[in-house]
Amino acid sequence: MKYLTKATLNIKPKRIVLITLLGLCSIQNSFAATQEELEARISMLEQKLLALSEESIDLKKQVIESNKQLAELNKNIQQQQIVINNQQKALKNQSIALAKTSTQTPASKQTQNHTQININSKSTVQQQPAVDNQVVIVNDTKPTDNADPTFQTTSLKNSFTLSEFKDYIKDEIGFSFNGYFRGGWSTSQNGKPKNYAEGALGRFGNEYGGWYDLVFKQKVYDENGHRVDAIVMIDGNVATNKAAGLFNTQDDNIMQFSDIYLSTKGFVPGFPDANLWVGKHSLPYNEIQMLDWKTQKTPAGGGIGIEDLGIGVGKLDLALVRADVNVKQAKKVEVVNNGNTEVQTVTKREEVDLNEIELRYRDIPLWQDATLAINGRYSAPNKSKIQDSVSVKNAWLGSFVLRQNNFFGGFNQWTLQTATNSVASQLANINTNNPEFAANSDNDYIGTHTGGKAYRLVSEGEAYLSDKVIVAHALALTTGTDVYSYDLNLAHTDFSSFKSAVRPAYIWDNYNQSGIELGYFRQKNKVKGKSYNEEGFKTTVFHSFKVGESILTSRPDIRFYVSYIESLQNDISKFDFNGKDNQISFGVQTEVWF
Repeated sequence: MKYLTKATLNIKPKRIVLITLLGLCSIQNSFAATQEELEARISMLEQKLLALSEESIDLKKQVIESNKQLAELNKNIQQQQIVINNQQKALKNQSIALAKTSTQTPASKQTQNHTQININSKSTVQQQPAVDNQVVIVNDTKPTDNADPTFQTTSLKNSFTLSEFKDYIKDEIGFSFNGYFRGGWSTSQNGKPKNYAEGALGRFGNEYGGWYDLVFKQKVYDENGHRVDAIVMIDGNVATNKAAGLFNTQDDNIMQFSDIYLSTKGFVPGFPDANLWVGKHSLPYNEIQMLDWKTQKTPAGGGIGIEDLGIGVGKLDLALVRADVNVKQAKKVEVVNNGNTEVQTVTKREEVDLNEIELRYRDIPLWQDATLAINGRYSAPNKSKIQDSVSVKNAWLGSFVLRQNNFFGGFNQWTLQTATNSVASQLANINTNNPEFAANSDNDYIGTHTGGKAYRLVSEGEAYLSDKVIVAHALALTTGTDVYSYDLNLAHTDFSSFKSAVRPAYIWDNYNQSGIELGYFRQKNKVKGKSYNEEGFKTTVFHSFKVGESILTSRPDIRFYVSYIESLQNDISKFDFNGKDNQISFGVQTEVWF
């Protein structure tokens, strides 16, 4: 910046010359003038010289005062420049800090300031106080088509709250980290607390381990309506009963990469908003929170999918994934022992290729706040020529999902499903009822499947009985014929079951709830004329510190509880609570999405 220079006093010599000439003229004419005229002229000249002297002194005073004012102005300008530079540095540091922040602070709790930023010119306007929120003005300078250099840029202003500005920075950087975890402390009146049929009685006060999901997302490309993101998801179980948490299976500390895939938008012709993904991923799961299993779940080793295809009145999702299974095959072989030939049975492990195709047509409008989804999945084994003796049956899963929003202030979702073979067998489990093809997390295909079928109706949701009373529920009615029972390890099983969890709560305020969760289930399996019965109930009293009134859609949540569980019949599971048929447990659990 250029600063003003001091003014100087310029004494003009012309006035001195004029005075001198006048003097000379007076002297030249003095010979003819009288003494009185000469003295009069001299007196007049003295008065003029005195006036000129006083004028010169005033001019000097004005110049000195002007120099003082210019010096003060230069000082102020320098100080203002220092303030502006400091504000630019502070703003730069704030932007870096916001870029590193993965969570968002509610807008009503931000520091109350208004700030103006010009990203290209790096100029800053002094902050002014605001009432509600911090607002950021971002000036994006764009080149124009005008050839005149003076019209090469135009400024487009966009205003953001501080919370929105955080999202703006995160989107520019393209990295995000979010996830979920739960854990806490628990014990019982009879040693180590044990969870019993949480997939049938409900999780509250009946879940003593920990779990986590960690999702990492990085933008790779974002130009001209085309975006590419790399996404990695890690999840696993964390034991909460031991101090050491080394990754192993015996102490219930496990980890897996459940998702590693590339997600894109703008690459499907005619569908700019469609999401095309490739890698280890599948279509979204639908979880029944209170029972901790999914009505829609297709674990995948790798695949390709397209989501959000706007077709007709709804949206279409498609996926083709791999989910190979392990099959144990018993074979008889001849073995020579001490010269004698013996026939022995050995078990050989075969890996069978499995491909699953899934279609979902969703968001079909029905009436106000109601939508319908139609889902179908086909699991197709692809055996090699040397695997003709290996028995792996294909399987179907079909679903209708009706969702009603604004249901007594909450929502309700009904799911009607049918399944065949190994997927139908999963619906016969007492506990976890995920509709998966493999029997377990080790990808094992177990049992004899001969075309068995199962049907299930599930209801989940929450509603406000009054302004201060909310109730959440999960109910499941299931029946099936000729399925393989993973609980009994018996084929050709017919079964029926009822599973329920209901949780009413009183809302003290936005941060406190007290309530009770009631759970009851009954299942009957019948094999070759013999019946096996399982029955139990649970009562959990709790108080929660939480953020938000909703039971199913608000987190974080800190729950203090006392729970009573009793197994009335256990023909199927043979379960006991450390030698007893009941248990009183108590503890505290937290659950959070971030």
